[in-house]
Amino acid sequence: MIIFGTRGVKSTMSAGNFNCPQCDQSTPYRHRKVTNFFTLYFIPIIPLGRVGEYVECGQCKGTYIPRVLENAPSNNEAFMAEYEKAIKHSMILMMLADGVIDEKEKEQVLEIINEFSQNNISSPQLEDYIVQVQKENKDVTTYLKNVGPSLNEHGKETVIKCALAVAAADGHIDDSELKMISEMGKAMEMSASHLKGILSDIFEKK
Repeated sequence: MIIFGTRGVKSTMSAGNFNCPQCDQSTPYRHRKVTNFFTLYFIPIIPLGRVGEYVECGQCKGTYIPRVLENAPSNNEAFMAEYEKAIKHSMILMMLADGVIDEKEKEQVLEIINEFSQNNISSPQLEDYIVQVQKENKDVTTYLKNVGPSLNEHGKETVIKCALAVAAADGHIDDSELKMISEMGKAMEMSASHLKGILSDIFEKK
């Protein structure tokens, strides 16, 4: 039986140091590309064209669009500040989407915020921020639409997977949470097929 198909193969185009938005300092990077290959017996045989490219930080492993290599430190600081706001705001709104504040969801939100922010926050600070978000009553797209164009597909996927982790922390994902996931994807200009693929992969593993 002949087994054939396609798969993406990553390769490094260049390497050096850059101002990483997440590390907020100069760190090593790899400028990588993904090429789609025709495979025979799972072995890449024929290149079918480039799928995309991204810059990967050697320290935090964050990934960004190639334009990040052109960013000045001041621009990186501004992007990181907006990115942190987007993560905090969207994760808290995801926790509130079903109308119930679950302690396990709260723990997941705190873990994600501290993983992707430069400055860790405590549980009391999270409680204060939850109250602030409820009072402001801003849409989940408020900050995501500002950072979406600067994130590559992997970066957008990371945000969606974090939101799904929050939604699933209480043991189930309901329709209100799925609706918010869809709104987040649109705000970051994700393709419908990409978002559907992430959701399918998550539910297949459950």
